[in-house]
Amino acid sequence: MEYGLPTSVGRRLGADRTPLIRGGRAIALAGVAGLAMLVASCGHDAAEREYLTALRGEETGMGREAQIAHLDQAIAIAPRRAWYYETRAVYEIDLKQFDRALADLDRDIELIPRPYAYFLRGLVRCQNGEIARSIVDFDQAIAGQPANTQFYRGRSLARAATGDAVGALQDAEHLVSTVPQQGESYYARGVALALLGRDREAVADFDRAAAIRPELAYVVAARARSLERLGDTVRAQADREAFERLRGEHSGCALCLDPFRY
Repeated sequence: MEYGLPTSVGRRLGADRTPLIRGGRAIALAGVAGLAMLVASCGHDAAEREYLTALRGEETGMGREAQIAHLDQAIAIAPRRAWYYETRAVYEIDLKQFDRALADLDRDIELIPRPYAYFLRGLVRCQNGEIARSIVDFDQAIAGQPANTQFYRGRSLARAATGDAVGALQDAEHLVSTVPQQGESYYARGVALALLGRDREAVADFDRAAAIRPELAYVVAARARSLERLGDTVRAQADREAFERLRGEHSGCALCLDPFRY
């Protein structure tokens, strides 16, 4: 029990037994019933009870601070269970406590160095302004689980942010070829194309991304910048206004506003 992840936790990402994160919600609610069975099989372990109470906070509106307090108790009782640190890190990300989240992810990786944990730490480094350091984490994630496309998305955007337009485009082309149904794939390629000065092609990709995921405000903001450089001030202004509207409409949706929160 002390070293492995419980097999009933949340949604899985390929072979990596990690909860799928959607806008900072670390554990899919469907996993709670499985966790309850796990707790019962462990004789109502005190640490797992605290952990499960934190997870149930998703349904009860407990609030992140209270959920973190329960995870603090779980970690105090069983400090070598990696998934406690990862879950607490996700709640800390929601509160924009990035330094604390990074410390928890460092411990998570120290205990069980899984590809998804590296990916999540890479995202947090990007949010914390440590873009160059994030690439090492994305490299580790991809090396460990090369079929997980979201890892390439993170690295593509991080590469673009560090000025590596060629590397960013390579990762984005991989995304478009493997998951063309995802608007984020076209967004990543648009960012890389814009960095290469190919704004007309970038706008076409941002158009595709916006058509698939119209709630992603950051796509509209990126398109406005490319349109401005192309001299299309009318459309650029319309996109700036659309961005402000989307930002207000989706103020509670972190993944709608931040490309590093998917």
